[in-house]
Formats: sequence, structure tokens, C-alpha cells
Amino acid sequence: MLRIAPRARILIELLATKPFILMTDPTSPPLRSNALPRDIFRSVVATLVTLLTIYGWVDALGRTPDRRAIPGEPRLWWIEQLVSLALAVVCVAIIFRKRWSLTPAFWLTVYSLVFDIVRWVFFFREGEFRILVAPLLYALLLWRLWITRKQVSAAEDGVIVETTG
Repeated sequence: MLRIAPRARILIELLATKPFILMTDPTSPPLRSNALPRDIFRSVVATLVTLLTIYGWVDALGRTPDRRAIPGEPRLWWIEQLVSLALAVVCVAIIFRKRWSLTPAFWLTVYSLVFDIVRWVFFFREGEFRILVAPLLYALLLWRLWITRKQVSAAEDGVIVETTG
């Protein structure tokens, strides 16, 4: 039978109960988290944008007259579709709180909002007044992404103020 000296036993118990400390610079800032701050409203809006995009694609490809018109669409329409598809993918990453998706989601939302505002202006010039849901969702998502960008940059700069109450 192996007999352990009392000092060794105390040392082993001490090491087993305390986490290991790596030899790093104690004055260095902690590594940043890969997760975005929790925001349920942002996640709900990102989910709605994703569902709206998927529904638009299914609707356009499901209707026979619309499906036949797709090859004749101008290049700008295809660019808009690629931007909306990329936004849907990035919104899924926003839902999962992936930090890398914050900047692409912000700029893709700006582009999508511009596309929809231009479309709304064309409808308005033709005498139609429509209330479009997509620009409202894009504006809400843009607002929440702006707030998140400010929170993330404040956390990286170490300017976090905690409130009580």
C-alpha cells in the first residue's frame, strides 16, 4: 500500500480544491467574451426578420407567375435578394448571441433598409401608399444593434457602470 506523507496529502487536497492559475500577466485585461449581451427584444426582432425573409423567398418561389418572372429581374433585385439572404443568416447568429455577427448585421440592416425605402418611394411616386412591415423591423433591429454596439464598445473600453436597485 502506498503511503503519502501528511504534507503531500495537504498539498494534493489544496490543489484539488482550488482552480489552477495560469502563468499570465495579472495586469492584462481579461479576454473579451464571444457572446453578445443578452437582449430579448433584439432576438425577437432578428427572428422576425429571418422569418420574413424566408417567407418572402418561399412565397416568390412558390407562386408560378412570380417564379417565371425571376430570370427577368434586374441585377439590383438580385443584389437585394443576396443582401436579405445574408441578413437572414447573420440574424440567426444574432439570435445565438454571436459577437462576430454584430457589425455585419448592422451594415446589412442599413442596406436592406435603404432598399426598402427606395422601393417605398417608387410606390409612393406611382400613387400607392403602403405601410411596409420590413422597413419597420429593419429600423427596430438597427436601433437595437446600435445600442448593442455601444454596450460592447463600453465593455471593451472598461467603462461599465453598475447600478444598484
